Amino acid sequence: MAQDITIQKLADAFNIGRYQIDAWISRGYLVPQNECERGKARIFTMRDAIALGAIVDFARLGFEPARVAPHIGNLHGVADGDALLVIYEGPIRLSSQEDAAFMDSDIPAPASKIISPQRLPEIAADPEVRSFAVVNLNDIERRVTKALSAD
Repeated sequence: MAQDITIQKLADAFNIGRYQIDAWISRGYLVPQNECERGKARIFTMRDAIALGAIVDFARLGFEPARVAPHIGNLHGVADGDALLVIYEGPIRLSSQEDAAFMDSDIPAPASKIISPQRLPEIAADPEVRSFAVVNLNDIERRVTKALSAD
């Protein structure tokens, strides 16, 4: 049986305070999958834990959690194998085709995607990508697993 992921386990895994996690939940930056029942401790899913870890890691890079929050909704795409969450700025393609038209502006909206580490050079070499930041989702999962086994 899988061990429950509690707020204390998440605080331990990411070296942040429980109150910080609660604050991010109350502000809507992290929307846990399980409802919180009055008088009971909330149990988090691994997806919640990975999303929180991404917010924490990007925050340590200087990103405001409010700016990261819209990008953690696509974590459903995480599969077996190494996975990186990349948030980047650059023109937004109107389709996934390589030669598709794109919208460009002076202040581009950030976009995100989950890629394998082998695809990171594609992002770095893309002349249309102005800037990017990356967190390793597998490392986040390892930290949660380690915190769960620390009992």
